[in-house]
Amino acid sequence: MSLAYADARCANCHAEIVASYLQTGMGRSLGPAVDEAQTSRQWRHPLSGRELFVEGGLRHGIRFRHLRASYRMEFAIGSGNQGKSYAWRQGDALFQSPIAWYTERRQWDFSPGYQEDPAPDFYRPITTECLFCHAGAVRPIDGTQNRYQDPPFLPAAISCDRCHGDGSDHIRRPLAGNIVNPSRLPAIERDSVCEACHLSGEARIPNPGKDFLDFRPGRKLEDVFTVYVPAHTPQRDFKVVSHSEQLAASRCAQHSKGRLWCVSCHDPHRRPAVETRAVYYRAKCLACHPNTETRHQGVSSDDCTGCHMPRRRAYDGGHTAFTDHQIRRRGESSQAEAPEVRLRAWREPASPLRTRNLALAYIASSEKLRAQPDLALARLQQGVLLLNQVLASGAVDGAVAQAAGLLFLKQGKNAEAVRWFRFAVQQQPTHSLRRLNLAAALLARGDRSAARAEAVEAIRLEPLLEGAYALLAEIEPARASYWKAEYLKRLPQRILP
Repeated sequence: MSLAYADARCANCHAEIVASYLQTGMGRSLGPAVDEAQTSRQWRHPLSGRELFVEGGLRHGIRFRHLRASYRMEFAIGSGNQGKSYAWRQGDALFQSPIAWYTERRQWDFSPGYQEDPAPDFYRPITTECLFCHAGAVRPIDGTQNRYQDPPFLPAAISCDRCHGDGSDHIRRPLAGNIVNPSRLPAIERDSVCEACHLSGEARIPNPGKDFLDFRPGRKLEDVFTVYVPAHTPQRDFKVVSHSEQLAASRCAQHSKGRLWCVSCHDPHRRPAVETRAVYYRAKCLACHPNTETRHQGVSSDDCTGCHMPRRRAYDGGHTAFTDHQIRRRGESSQAEAPEVRLRAWREPASPLRTRNLALAYIASSEKLRAQPDLALARLQQGVLLLNQVLASGAVDGAVAQAAGLLFLKQGKNAEAVRWFRFAVQQQPTHSLRRLNLAAALLARGDRSAARAEAVEAIRLEPLLEGAYALLAEIEPARASYWKAEYLKRLPQRILP
């Protein structure tokens, strides 16, 4: 495995640490797709009747009726400890494959979320929010969904910088005081380093003018974005990326008064060998629970985690199991309670942003809950109430205006929708989706000419923005076939629903 530039510089003084780090999950978080599995498979998607297939690992494809399309995978996302997802590139745009490799079962199957998709295909945009936790440094083209510079990641896998910050000064003058050591940070800043990727919550809301990529080690997460979780979390649906949330709900964390954190048990630079893993983690447990030996006499296993941190199926984790970090006592229930409507900030942002971020969190969360319409509606209603307070206060930014425009458009208040979408576009003129939403509102208001101009501009900013072509076909019904052909000219293998 080749070294990232940051890692190569660090290896001058920390060669052994860097070498072992490259074998951990973070050191292998993203890279070129390789034919590791050496296996093929084809199977049918039950909802759509479409047939998915894999040819030699690097070509994924789909058959539907008389149509067939296949795509060469360019990037593998994930370390392979649990599995890998795959990405392919069309021009400068990245898309996700609906097919993933599951290591434990050694089998190709649906990527998480695709089993319930009514028309799975290869055109789900890969956004920076998705890549933030897998890539060392993401290089997006500003204002687009899934366009990236070439190369799109530099470095590809997570490097030393992700936890230790920019090491340029440290390379020039190697001192302990000019590099971030997470273990020496105050508890909130320390935990923020891990939470940036291991706390997904129900919604993650960037502060005005901020992007997830702006987070740097040594800062509080809430300086950049706020994570929102259900108001009561001890018993909830088990999610993949909720390690921090689970750990915080454990008695161990609560009784430690802030001393227990991820690195108390996990060495980010080294991964214990499979054959010694149970003994390694048992030693971590005994460091805090020395009397456990006498209380557990007669227990044959040396594997504390097998009883207290069992592997469980995650509802958003596809076809694999993940370790439950709630550290339960034996016999404690792991049944999830009914879904919680109310959300709370994991940690509150600065006071001027609290209502704003919470409103956007409720709205964003409602959009993800298509399979739970009652919960989605309840969350949306809470979001609307709070958003109205933000609009009344006059503290409106582009993201707030975008949310307001979408809500007014759904209510048929087209003039208000146009007003807010125009504001959102003024805040970021190169944002393709804001242009597209403004076009939709203008069309709903009856201004076809202005709607056409905005949709064409959205395509100029993002040539593979499918919704813009569909809207142009609606604006100009006599030219619908032309706009469909223009879209397919850019994506000639696309199998439309």
